[in-house]
Amino acid sequence: MNFKKTLLCGMVSGLLTTSAMAANVGGVVWDADSVFDFSSNSNLIEQLLNPGQDGIFGTSDLDEVNTLNGFGLVTNINGEGAGTFCPSGCELTYEFGGYLVSTVDDTDPANVEIAFTGGFINFYVDSTTAYDNDIKANASDGNLWLSLAGHNLGGGTTLNAVLTSFGAGVDAGDGDGLLDVTGGLAAANFDTNGEAFGSDWVFTSSFQPFPNSGTTAEGFEIFGSADFSGTSIEVPEPSSLALLGLGILGLGFGARRKQK
Repeated sequence: MNFKKTLLCGMVSGLLTTSAMAANVGGVVWDADSVFDFSSNSNLIEQLLNPGQDGIFGTSDLDEVNTLNGFGLVTNINGEGAGTFCPSGCELTYEFGGYLVSTVDDTDPANVEIAFTGGFINFYVDSTTAYDNDIKANASDGNLWLSLAGHNLGGGTTLNAVLTSFGAGVDAGDGDGLLDVTGGLAAANFDTNGEAFGSDWVFTSSFQPFPNSGTTAEGFEIFGSADFSGTSIEVPEPSSLALLGLGILGLGFGARRKQK
């Protein structure tokens, strides 16, 4: 057996095996072959809605808040904490906005249904600024890791929420929607159309007001959690591709020498 050929084959095989085991994008690591694929949990801070529609509180133009706006920090990926999914000491944060209230059905005050159109969620990876849930800007610095837009669920709706309490200072409930990848470092890993209706990511959220009518330093009144999941693929890093190419070239060169 040709030892060099065996060694090169082993190197190529090792590169492919290692590559398939874990994805690493901007220092964020996850196992694309895991049963979770990509599943994350996060905390959530958002602004209180005040749609100002007929029959709904807050009809004054001065109070109207018709668009969801907020931010958060990813705390867990595939069941592992930040020390595992960000081994280099990075943090993964996000901001969202642009979700515009389209309809409000408050026929049942204990189950108020709100539909939204539009919307975006941007994730950032950063290793220099510590996240602070009082300061939204700290969630939107660093490198753009993944940019997503609301996926049309039908009739332009991109997000649905059901609130068990709705009114000035008492918004509480759950939301869910789908997302499409639009850019970022990890775009190639998640632009797979692998979720429902050809979307790329699924998210759900749960939220409630701060106790005692509390607010953050910037006036955000709602806190909670959000879960994000998506079908991912591992995209080899350029260095791995280069080594793989060298290995193949080496095999070819060795074969030609043997023929001479």
